[in-house]
Amino acid sequence: MTEAEAIAKIHSVYPSGKKEGLTNMRAVMTRLGNPQDDLAMVHVAGTNGKGSTCAMLERALREAGYKTGLYTSPYIERYNERIRINGNPIEGEKLARLVERVWPVIETCREAGLCITEFELGTVLAFMAFAEEKVDAAIIEVGLGGRLDPTNIINPLVSVITNVGMDHMHFLGDTIEKIAMEKAGIMKPDTPVVLGWQEENVRAVLEQAAKALDIPVIEPQAQRVRAAARSVVFDAQTDVGMIEDLKVSLIGYHQAQNACAALGALSVLKERGYDRITEEVIRRAFADVHWPGRLEYFGDVILDGAHNEPGVRALCAYMDAWLKKEKTVLITGMMADKDTDTMTRMLAPRVSCVIATQPAIPRAIAAQELAAVFEKQGASALAIAAPKAALERAREIAGEDGTVLCAGSLYLIGEIRTLLRQEKEFEHVI
Repeated sequence: MTEAEAIAKIHSVYPSGKKEGLTNMRAVMTRLGNPQDDLAMVHVAGTNGKGSTCAMLERALREAGYKTGLYTSPYIERYNERIRINGNPIEGEKLARLVERVWPVIETCREAGLCITEFELGTVLAFMAFAEEKVDAAIIEVGLGGRLDPTNIINPLVSVITNVGMDHMHFLGDTIEKIAMEKAGIMKPDTPVVLGWQEENVRAVLEQAAKALDIPVIEPQAQRVRAAARSVVFDAQTDVGMIEDLKVSLIGYHQAQNACAALGALSVLKERGYDRITEEVIRRAFADVHWPGRLEYFGDVILDGAHNEPGVRALCAYMDAWLKKEKTVLITGMMADKDTDTMTRMLAPRVSCVIATQPAIPRAIAAQELAAVFEKQGASALAIAAPKAALERAREIAGEDGTVLCAGSLYLIGEIRTLLRQEKEFEHVI
């Protein structure tokens, strides 16, 4: 089986996949010998910031000399990005070999009436890859929610819940308290939980859930946050003392809060035997961490996957501080099931022009429809369905001294990033 054939196999389960709580995952992993039970893991949930937090955790562990696994979603450009070994996307040959190994079990489950979803299959492959590679620690990002997410069959060393906000309400609940309870579902007995920054009503829900399990709650705090255009410096008050002037190479005020969540998890790991995690290691790692598509400067374009209200709020804070409205051209594409009214209302007054486009996915809102929504918010908007043409037009409008900001669906970010990376002057890799 080739890499392309393996990825086609993975995608092939999408039409028939049917999630049944955690039943599918438990059935598949039991047939494979439950290798995840022998892995040391960190489990990270949240509405926003969990990917960045995972990236900081992985980078710090790798800087300390540990072999790492990292499972995240969605991917930006290549499926392989979702499963990383020591920071690198899984090699195509290894992925193909794993699919060949797992596929007979998938078919056996299907014959028994269990139709595995694409995300469940990806999670199975990640667990198998990390076990085969004998990683020292695996960072596992929740896909959706927490309680019934396919990743929630693991018993981690520490659980992390980053900022909780309103997203995926049709799956998780129509209030932020209901969503918080779904996220709290990753908490386990005898496993400390780290909380990122939360609104007070969310924190109350999460702390009550932790109290019911009688588990420690760790909440490092960011103080004196000094955000620059391309980095953040802050002081972190942790359970073991203050870390002053900690620099994070990820961009945006909110990254100080994500870094604190990562710090809390690292402190638990150190207590549990990862004694090579030191302040010096953390400083080097956080100053060098990269996470594609999140306020990422890519030549003359800024890429940001702000696809829900909390993400757009964080993006707007950055725009207010560092981007001039009259020089900023926005390219955006959004999914039809998102709160486009709220997001367009926030973005419209902060840019000179909007180019609405359409990523190649059925759930995407039509470019003309999205442009009309922006126009209702008072923005000057064009509809250019093809992302490549939208990028070219945005550059023309912005000119040499303007800024092109591409924000919205991560599917769009991936398409634009691929176009940019194909340009000769760029050497960026995933």
